[in-house]
Amino acid sequence: MNVYFISGLGADFHAFDRIEIPSFCVKHDLPWLEPLPSEALNHYAKRMAERIDHSEPFVLVGLSFGGIVAIEIHQQFPALQVILISSISNRNELPWYFRFAGSVGLHQSPVLPLIKKWDKAMYWFFGTRSARLRGYLKERMDQTTLTYLKWSLNAIVHWKQAEKPIGVIHLHGSKDKLFPIQYCRPDYIVQGGSHFMVVTHAREISRQFSVMLGVYQDHS
Repeated sequence: MNVYFISGLGADFHAFDRIEIPSFCVKHDLPWLEPLPSEALNHYAKRMAERIDHSEPFVLVGLSFGGIVAIEIHQQFPALQVILISSISNRNELPWYFRFAGSVGLHQSPVLPLIKKWDKAMYWFFGTRSARLRGYLKERMDQTTLTYLKWSLNAIVHWKQAEKPIGVIHLHGSKDKLFPIQYCRPDYIVQGGSHFMVVTHAREISRQFSVMLGVYQDHS
């Protein structure tokens, strides 16, 4: 069975390197596309989905903003299951500061390039402590274009999803600072997990994957 992974903002497929899935599953990367001018999120998700084999059942895994995109794909091309990691399942789980940023247009502000280079804030929000993880995060953020950053932040603050869709399972860290746990209603809480728990708590997340994906072994 095919399992498609969508990384988060400031990350790539290597964020999932430590995640193990059952042997009957095949791991695929859905790398980010550069958004078209003023492209709607649902249209972007449709373009992302063009690289999915729709001839057989599949599972989507979305990390952070990748979870939002995974849900948008799921709405158009239903997956067997959507697994969210350190993400949100609907607009009601969006923290107040994202809503505030959207209301005042901070995400489109001329100061955004400066915020993009504010390393200490980025490390704090993502919960990265080791030099290696900080180096990885900074490298990925430096490679993220300003066009994509503005577009993705706009997509987040104006996301219209009103409720958690059927078929979505949400894993979240108890110490996530970007999407704090008090705003979310996850199906499984990773104690001590930060927004970067996909790396720091990969073993626990992999155990959950074995349970969640194991029920689909007959589809392989």
